[in-house]
Amino acid sequence: MSTDNSVSIIGCGISGIFAALQLKKSGIENIQLYDKSRGLGGRLATRRSNDGKFDHGIQYIKLDTVADLPEIKSLIRNNILKETKISNLFVGNDGMTSIAKFLAKNLNISKEFKLIHIDSDLNSMVMNFENGQRIHTNSIVLSSPVKQSIEILEKSNINIDSLKLADINQLEYFPAIIIMVESEVSIDLENEFIQEYATGNFSSITDNFKKSISKKENFYTLVCSHNFSNENFENDYESINSRLKNELDLIFNRKYKILSNHKWRYSTPKNFYTLDSSINIGLDRFVGMCGDIFTNGKFDGAIRSGISVASKLLAK
Repeated sequence: MSTDNSVSIIGCGISGIFAALQLKKSGIENIQLYDKSRGLGGRLATRRSNDGKFDHGIQYIKLDTVADLPEIKSLIRNNILKETKISNLFVGNDGMTSIAKFLAKNLNISKEFKLIHIDSDLNSMVMNFENGQRIHTNSIVLSSPVKQSIEILEKSNINIDSLKLADINQLEYFPAIIIMVESEVSIDLENEFIQEYATGNFSSITDNFKKSISKKENFYTLVCSHNFSNENFENDYESINSRLKNELDLIFNRKYKILSNHKWRYSTPKNFYTLDSSINIGLDRFVGMCGDIFTNGKFDGAIRSGISVASKLLAK
């Protein structure tokens, strides 16, 4: 199969979505987004389990530098994004995934399309996907985590800027292990729905019921610390849960069950690209890269990076 696209965006996280929205607002209609997973939103992730619901990626967002964007105002106006009792702390009203779904509702998205490598063609580039599809495109934006994008680029047959490649090769991420627990008892948290820790095996505990995500009470998301996640990321979930048992027993008075686990290999940036908020790494054709690692590692930074790469493409 061969389909011509004006712009192809790899990755349907918030940065890729805002790149697409910016391009569409500027008059580019032939935009296609691809994501390797069955859903969209990246770490804006929500999961159902045992009649309850968990956010198992980003637990909350701060709008900071993007509060005045029309898309953000629309999210608030339509009750998709709501402010909590903690000032400037926002959550998705029906889970964090709902934010991405609302923003992307009028975008063209192909799910379960994992890009393997890119080839040069006479007048375009050819994207080769794991499912066997070969799709022509004029421009590409890589909004997936930089390490995944580098893997694609290193397998590709296109001309790229070797100095920029060397720069982004220095970028690293912290992994994260997520534990989703149903408790028989309610626990007290420091803030409205979340408690964050500077030490220990957990960096945060979130009450998804008090957060109004789960209609069922006592559904908790526990995010493991950077150190614990890094040390145990390659272990199986049984081993991970066993290592956490004593701490979980203490938190929940032994009255709980682990319903699910999740791993994010590329969770939050360890360091940042400081030269620009996005890049074009292509020499002959536009191959843009964006994401929160190009800014501040946060929701607003991911949005600004998506807008930035779209502006670079429009200016080319």
